[in-house]
Amino acid sequence: MSSVAAAQRRKLGRLERPALTGVLVRELVNYSSYWRASAFSSTVEPTLYLLAFGFGFGSLVSRVGGYEYVEFVGTGTVATAVLFSSAFPAMFGTYVKYAFQRTYDAILAAPVDTEELVTAEALWMAMRAGVYGCVPLLVAMIFGLDPSWGMLAVPFIAFLFGILMWRLAIYAMTRKLID
Repeated sequence: MSSVAAAQRRKLGRLERPALTGVLVRELVNYSSYWRASAFSSTVEPTLYLLAFGFGFGSLVSRVGGYEYVEFVGTGTVATAVLFSSAFPAMFGTYVKYAFQRTYDAILAAPVDTEELVTAEALWMAMRAGVYGCVPLLVAMIFGLDPSWGMLAVPFIAFLFGILMWRLAIYAMTRKLID
């Protein structure tokens, strides 16, 4: 009995790669069914913003707070894309998977612990935010945003923001369930 308890204590808090990989592969397979719509919206929306604000207001305003207008709008569209690609799917997607689809119950029926499920979901959301943060940045470069070395930090910052948004979504959902 004590050896079983010792094995359970050692396993507690340890993430197993096959379990993480299984959850991530499940997310990737699921994403493959709707990636076209998601990629379309993540590229067309920033392009429309840059067209509307760049050519519309850009003809009236040349500088905002000491920055060129394309820098102001380009970085704003990057931030908006990261927010929309991580915050909303994290909040609504997590709730739908939990409350209506019972996806998490099905995943936990497999040899996956709660820690592994939460970590893999957060990693998936962070990877999506990192990729979707780069798309409007490339579009902004087409519209005249000068490349700089600081732009290499965008995927990493977007990745961290994606993890933060997913963690906040899980916290909000668990608070709602407890209350």
